[in-house]
Amino acid sequence: MKFRFSFTLKIILTYLFIASLFLTLFISERNEERLFVPLVSLSGMVVTLLLGGIHVYWLRRPLFRIRNQVVQLARGNMPSFTASKATDEIGYLEKNLEKHVANLRQLSRFARSMASGDFTGRYEKLSTDDEIGEALLSLKESLMDSQKESESRRREEENRSWTSYGLAKFSKLFREAEDDLQELSRELMRELVAYTEADVGALFITAEAEGKKQELQLSGSYAFDREKFLHQSFEFGEGLVGRAAMEKDVIYMTDLPPEYMKIRSGLGEDVPSCLLLVPVILDNNVLGVIELASLGEIPAHQTGFIQQLADALASTLAKVKANLQSRELFEQSRKQTEALASQEQDYIRREEKLLKEIERLKKND
Repeated sequence: MKFRFSFTLKIILTYLFIASLFLTLFISERNEERLFVPLVSLSGMVVTLLLGGIHVYWLRRPLFRIRNQVVQLARGNMPSFTASKATDEIGYLEKNLEKHVANLRQLSRFARSMASGDFTGRYEKLSTDDEIGEALLSLKESLMDSQKESESRRREEENRSWTSYGLAKFSKLFREAEDDLQELSRELMRELVAYTEADVGALFITAEAEGKKQELQLSGSYAFDREKFLHQSFEFGEGLVGRAAMEKDVIYMTDLPPEYMKIRSGLGEDVPSCLLLVPVILDNNVLGVIELASLGEIPAHQTGFIQQLADALASTLAKVKANLQSRELFEQSRKQTEALASQEQDYIRREEKLLKEIERLKKND
């Protein structure tokens, strides 16, 4: 086993050696008649031991202070530490220990801020060799990426829930108002503008104009709790509404000309920031166009939702139009039946009148 001297013994060994020389001199000269040499040797021994004790105390005091600080750090505690003004090796050691404690405190604050979800804190590495700082900065980047992914997943889930709820809500509306096209159009735009937080909404339905030419006619609109004056009809290819119908594709614009539309609010009139046009298509036939305008942005998930809503609306419009055609045919058939019945009654009345006239003539003969 390797034997090691303690720090105190290493310091005092030199003084003990010198004191032993004075002691040897004192023992060898104590029986001599000369008292000067024994007295000097005894005094030298005492002074040597006293200086050794002072030296040990002078070194041990700051070192014990440093040792206590290191022990606290080893236990995970970070008590305050202020270096002395000494400029020797111990002073240099204390200054570095003070810097180390301050850095550990900064690391602790940085880690606590990340644990609370605050990633705005900054940490400057002490050097290129600062492994702890590098590890914490890497941890910060990893946590930030994880938080962004979690936030993205949360938003996606909220958007999916929002879309599912909206589709169920409007499916119910379609079932309740499928017998009245005008009522369906008004209710749809009122609810859609409110649900998407847009500012203006309009529904154009495909109809046959004069000369059997198809055009898009305004069926329902909604803006600020009142009907807003809009163009009443567009031919296919005319304007943005007609262009969306002709191209059978979604149009999303953020740079609208000032003359296209004005949105009125309590602050006056302003041009919409964005415009969304979604064609309503069934079996490659355009049945209508949904138009939404907003002073703010229409998010991508709302655009996707309106496209899904347009698909559901297409089936409803086809059903409504089929019902309207059936009612028109039934009404025509009823009128024709009534007309035939009226004609039959006329024939019966004329026949009866004719028979009465024949009977009268027979009596006169």
